Amino acid sequence: MLKPFRAVRAERNKAHLVPSRSVDLYSAEQLYDKLRNNPYSFLQVIRPEADILLTNQERFERIRSRLNQFIDKGTFRQDEAPSYFLYEQKSAGRTYSGIIGLLDVNKAEVHLHEKTLESREKLFAEYLESTGFQAEPILVFGASDSQRTDLMEKIKLTVPIFDFFTTNEIGHKLWAITGDLKITLEENFRKNNEYFLADGHHRFGSTKRVAESMKHCEEAQMILTMFMDEKEIGIDSFERWINISDMNFSIDQLYDRFEVNKKVGGFEIVEGDIEMFFQGKWFVLKSMQTINRDLPPEYLFSSILDPILGIKDAKKDRRITYVHQKAIDQSQEMLAKGLEVGFRLPAVSVETLKKTALAGGTMPPKSTYIEPKLRSGMMLHVFK
Repeated sequence: MLKPFRAVRAERNKAHLVPSRSVDLYSAEQLYDKLRNNPYSFLQVIRPEADILLTNQERFERIRSRLNQFIDKGTFRQDEAPSYFLYEQKSAGRTYSGIIGLLDVNKAEVHLHEKTLESREKLFAEYLESTGFQAEPILVFGASDSQRTDLMEKIKLTVPIFDFFTTNEIGHKLWAITGDLKITLEENFRKNNEYFLADGHHRFGSTKRVAESMKHCEEAQMILTMFMDEKEIGIDSFERWINISDMNFSIDQLYDRFEVNKKVGGFEIVEGDIEMFFQGKWFVLKSMQTINRDLPPEYLFSSILDPILGIKDAKKDRRITYVHQKAIDQSQEMLAKGLEVGFRLPAVSVETLKKTALAGGTMPPKSTYIEPKLRSGMMLHVFK
């Protein structure tokens, strides 16, 4: 079950300055600017460019040392009593809410839908064991529950401990759940211990490795987790953009597989089975064959990417660029990068994700773009 915990988190007056996105999402210029102008940014703790010449172990030890400095200076403090937290994120007309707590990686029934890279798992496990903290929750979802929903709405009527916007126009609110509300929520989570992992497969796998190597440490068995109602989780698609400079591709190659028509509608929804951009125009493709419409990335690969474009590995082929699919036309930006063919797909449903996970299967590469994207450093689980 999801458990309350003693979070290490930013002081209220610094909460808007501390959390960061993943380091990979910052350009070199943005990273330099953050480190130079914001002494409270969580990037100051992990600051990868400062440790580039060190061994992994030396780098990880410095990260923990800088976290200790943040705590000593009062940027972070640890709660005196265990709490749950209600987190709300607003962006572009969407609102996401979930409960943050800890899951025992060995006792919770967590269903996965992605494969992980062993090398990446091992490296992050080394990082976790050396630094002794987790800074970004994994995201899980589970069955809807009216009692829990009512409780969350009741909490939202109170004053949050955090309430701020980040520069990318995303709103963040956080409430601490204590007292009788915490007890009620804890009883609610005891009723169901089944979860589906939406985002954070490598972090989950790495934490299981740490839990195994630190069996003596109860806190090391736990992973920082945000739980969401399965009806609230956001699942978008990835657009696939292809560099066809070394390919002999023609739209005529599609006519024996698809009905092909020019797209006339907007970009709020995907028309047909696939939308394709080629030679400056968008087309709607409707398959004339029997396909599994539950997994659009799979039928795109089996009907076009592999047999027509000769792409055998959709995960490793460097000719493919994946872009978060939005309700806008992104073709001009992609053309400027030399990507002449693009594909838009319907989103995978929550039910398909659950069905795949329960069967022990895995989704094709880049099948889902999960929202919300959670920031690092808003709160930490420090386990040693």
